[in-house]
Amino acid sequence: MNLSLYRFGSFIFFVAFFLSCTKIVTTDIGSGLIPPVDGVITKDTILEVISKNAAYDTITVGISDDHVLGYTNDDIFGSTTASLNFQIAPPSHSFSWGFDKDDIILDSVVLCLKYNGAWGDTLQDLKLHVYSMDPEVIFDNDSSYKNTATFLKGKELTEFNTAHTVVIPKLNEVDTTDDAYKEVTTDQIRIRLNKAFGQQLIDYDSSTVYASDSTFYNYLRGLIVEPEQTGQALLKVNLTDTSTHLSLYYHKDTLTATKRFSPNVLTSASSNGIKRDYQDTQIPDYILNPDSNDNLIFMQTSPGTRATLKTPSLDSLQNMVVHRAEILMYQVPDKDTGIFTPPNLFLSAYSDSAKRSFTIPHDVTFSSGTINNLGQFGVAPKLLTDKKSVYYSFDVSRYVQGIVTRGEPVYDLILTAPYNQYIYPDINAIFSIPIASPALNAAAIGRVKLGGGSADDQYKMKLHIVYSLIK
Repeated sequence: MNLSLYRFGSFIFFVAFFLSCTKIVTTDIGSGLIPPVDGVITKDTILEVISKNAAYDTITVGISDDHVLGYTNDDIFGSTTASLNFQIAPPSHSFSWGFDKDDIILDSVVLCLKYNGAWGDTLQDLKLHVYSMDPEVIFDNDSSYKNTATFLKGKELTEFNTAHTVVIPKLNEVDTTDDAYKEVTTDQIRIRLNKAFGQQLIDYDSSTVYASDSTFYNYLRGLIVEPEQTGQALLKVNLTDTSTHLSLYYHKDTLTATKRFSPNVLTSASSNGIKRDYQDTQIPDYILNPDSNDNLIFMQTSPGTRATLKTPSLDSLQNMVVHRAEILMYQVPDKDTGIFTPPNLFLSAYSDSAKRSFTIPHDVTFSSGTINNLGQFGVAPKLLTDKKSVYYSFDVSRYVQGIVTRGEPVYDLILTAPYNQYIYPDINAIFSIPIASPALNAAAIGRVKLGGGSADDQYKMKLHIVYSLIK
């Protein structure tokens, strides 16, 4: 082929491609990035993102992390039932009640839970039950229990065997109720239990039952706190905070005393049962349907849903200077948008040959073995100008630059709303690291419905690139 004719043909293709890249999006992302230099032509373009609802995931909530407790139900994401399963340990081994057991008069038994906030409709009350765990259950701190684990219940311990109503408090609200069993406290949920249960603890033989934590667990395998299917909120509860304990209030004559049993981070087993039920929602149909490009993407904090993204057009880009490349995702509002707030999201690369997820090359950075630019990368939702819904903007500029200038691979992407998941720093890494510490989201808290790659223009997921050509 004539060399001049080949060059001319290449030039015509190159010019035709970039003349088609007009100002499709109103944006300020180039502000401060692109100086007014003679001979530099700055444009932007939109590339297709193919999105697909993929699967569900499971998690294990660590004993020191916030657990969730409560019930929610909505038309978009179905119902969530969150319960607590945990052990309490004696205040000391071979301890004394301070009085002869026969002289003790028990006043009340109260389960206190450290409250760290709520998600959902806090104006609706929750109803909780407390049970002892079946003594034949295997439950120990040498095992990790996923959110799907269930445990047989023993006796109900809630006072009068009736659900305890939780009027969801505001954080830092002081309870000054004049009640003998209450203290002036902040950020604590208190559930009265049956006196018979407290008397059982008093009657145990101190020299055997209370000899060690493990011997005590043989007699009280654990506690289960379970919600009824009413209310519309999840409470954040911390088991290892000093405000979480089982308190026995008792007296002899005019002398009063209190004993507190608390979870022991070293010996107590725990699990956070979180059941998702998607029946009568669109989510199962979207996951199972054969369409390769969904118009809606359902993101729910782990244990929840995930999605896969593809950007096939990146392979066709010619060399350019990439000032900014961002994957844009827009919330599709629903009637519960104001109640159920969106989570932080995380975008990772996936290699089918390596069978692993890893951070997007060049755009996720590290320091001392941890990710240090989650905010700049774009994990947090941003409020749209209408102040009614949010969008996400993931900065993949360096990743795209590596593709167009160095011929680096185009990877499939995975979108999640992680709790405490780990990620490989790169495709060849031996060890994985936490995505965030503390966790990027509280377990189970957060959900958002996004427009997918085949959505209408208003909500369409897209890859937006601001680039320059040099004359």
